[in-house]
Amino acid sequence: MSREIDLRLITVGHRSRDGGGGGGVPEYRPGRPTGDVPGPARRGPGIPPPAGPSAHPGTRPAGAPGSQGPVAPPGSRVPPVPPARPGAPPPPLGPRRGGKPEKAGKAGKARGAGKLRKLLPDAVTRTVARGPAPLESGTMLVPLAARERLGWLTYGRSWPLTAAIGLVALLLRLIGLHRANDLFVDELLYAEIGNSVAQGNLPTFDGSPFFLHPIGSFLLDAGFITLFGLGDLPTMDLVYGLRWLTAILGAITVMLAFRLLRKVVPLPIALGGAAVLAFDPFVLRSDSRVMLETPATMWTLGAWLLLFGVLTNPGSEQSRHLREVGVGVVFGLALVTKDMTVFQILVPLVLAIFWRRTLSAAQVGRISLGAVLPYAVFVVVVALNGRLGDFTFQKLSGVRRMLGIDQISGFHATNVSLLDRLIAELSRFGTSYVLLGLCLFAGLGTVFAKATGRRLMGLVGVSTGLFGVYAASAGALEEQFGYYTVVVSVIVSATAIAELGDRRPALRRPLGIAASVFIAATLVLGVSARLTVDDGFPQARAWMETALPADARVAMTGPVAQLAFLPRPGWGDWPTLTEMRDNGAQYVLTSQRPLQQGYGDAAPEILTWLEQNATPVFVTQGPTNGDTVVWQLDPGTLDAAVASGQDVPAVSDSG
Repeated sequence: MSREIDLRLITVGHRSRDGGGGGGVPEYRPGRPTGDVPGPARRGPGIPPPAGPSAHPGTRPAGAPGSQGPVAPPGSRVPPVPPARPGAPPPPLGPRRGGKPEKAGKAGKARGAGKLRKLLPDAVTRTVARGPAPLESGTMLVPLAARERLGWLTYGRSWPLTAAIGLVALLLRLIGLHRANDLFVDELLYAEIGNSVAQGNLPTFDGSPFFLHPIGSFLLDAGFITLFGLGDLPTMDLVYGLRWLTAILGAITVMLAFRLLRKVVPLPIALGGAAVLAFDPFVLRSDSRVMLETPATMWTLGAWLLLFGVLTNPGSEQSRHLREVGVGVVFGLALVTKDMTVFQILVPLVLAIFWRRTLSAAQVGRISLGAVLPYAVFVVVVALNGRLGDFTFQKLSGVRRMLGIDQISGFHATNVSLLDRLIAELSRFGTSYVLLGLCLFAGLGTVFAKATGRRLMGLVGVSTGLFGVYAASAGALEEQFGYYTVVVSVIVSATAIAELGDRRPALRRPLGIAASVFIAATLVLGVSARLTVDDGFPQARAWMETALPADARVAMTGPVAQLAFLPRPGWGDWPTLTEMRDNGAQYVLTSQRPLQQGYGDAAPEILTWLEQNATPVFVTQGPTNGDTVVWQLDPGTLDAAVASGQDVPAVSDSG
């Protein structure tokens, strides 16, 4: 007797509890008798019809190689699976009279599953044992034909491989953690806010409540500060301590992205996507700083991965509903870390209701309910502390910034355009810029996939890409926004490659070659980024602590220097010549690039005046800030300049 079995026996569709159709989660029960086919046998995308010519589309010729006799046509009851013991009559596993299936006990189910496993070909056994549960065509994460073709290579156990990927990603982030990326103003601000939370306060900066961003990332920072006793460190040292936490979270993000890709693409493509995320220079830079985007993206990817788990193995109705709420809570952790993640979470979920019924409204409702819980708890705590007015004011200010009404951050400087910045950074982040441009188009190419998982990733790509286009056109784009887009683009582009390869097999080879070239370029740029020396402020601090007199008076001209070095006796934020003279400044610390672009506290003209009238006593160069210079002032020259009206005004709109 042949060991072949029609694939329809293991891909029986089940009605959704949420209203049926392709958009709902199938009620899949492991061990359920497979002979109960309440209608025409449904085939998921990619499942071929029964092989061989026949007079009826549902039959094979008797005696054909690999045949087991006639196969029931669609609309009829599938014959029972023959037992493993040869010669014995087949037990009635299929429907009995009245069309109702036989009820089997737990032992009977286990025996039936064991017999069925013995009858399945090896490739199909791997698919059933290791792959996602059988789903309807509307809720499949990957076409079953792809599973059959790739076998264990795509859907085998891969947690050891995931751990190895995470280790490589972590090592890359730890290399050059202190020297590869100079201090950034936001991470200095976030470190101080995290320290305030570690002391038992609501987010606070410089004695005032800070609610522009929610508390999620600051809670993680506070826990890390408390665990390792970092609270008494100077701000600069605290930043470098917290960078370890961000590096760990960044490595976890790469692992989650790999696991997510494993749900929707073959292993080689998933490995390529993980390599790009591990080595991408833009992602590496953000994962090496104390930023909000890394933990927010980590929670987002974790929630999508959990949602895919619910879709592939829903379990009972009650457990599925609870798990969907739990998925929403994890999404909520991303929202309570960074508000902008709403464009990678809630917007795609809502679109999934209407776009090809990818998800049901009931599912999205339960997920959304869980998503608002963490933020609701945060708002309640703020209200109980009497800070709801401050919270509302700052949130409205953030909305105005997002709408482009108030441009106090982002690419708003008049001395340099967004295009100029992109061209200047092309040699460092060229592959990252390609991913930024691909996100929207890869999403548009994936939303038409038959597999639910791929469609969901396409919707995420479209939502993220459209938000990036809007932010750039409205003047609300900030450099760190690119982190979300790059991470999403890697996942969606990998999914688009797999989808295009399935639809056009002839394109698999050229797509593979192009992807390999891109991965190689990313590896080169990533290694170069980690070996770059870009630590102007730590070098300047080390020099000033050893070379300057203890009572030296030093003027700061930018927000990074102000947050990194102040408060300190004799040092101050004195960006104008008048303030330098009035405070008896003897030295000035400048960062060339931020001042030239209009992002400093002093006007760009201060550099020209210092070059003509002061002496540089320390200079170091890096890609972030250009030349970081300590200038020695001549008191007489400074007095004469102020007296003659040569004062350089401060920049009132500095970030």
